[in-house]
Amino acid sequence: MTSALWRLLLICLAAAAGETLAYQLGWYDVIIWVGVLFGAGAYIFTQDLDRPRPGGRRRGEIRYWRGRPVDEDDDRPRRLN
Repeated sequence: MTSALWRLLLICLAAAAGETLAYQLGWYDVIIWVGVLFGAGAYIFTQDLDRPRPGGRRRGEIRYWRGRPVDEDDDRPRRLN
């Protein structure tokens, strides 16, 4: 939940920065649209921040099977039974 709030804050800051930039440049008729474009850009650029990383685990979580941690870096052969 915390990363979602930080993402929302970043999107709002980008939209406010876009509106401020449009105001300073004197584009009074398109101030809102510049803010929307900046906010949408921030939304698109931050879209994959909370997705799982390659390997299937998120943020270093340990995988368990039958109550035991699974070591994925172990190269020894596995028993089939």
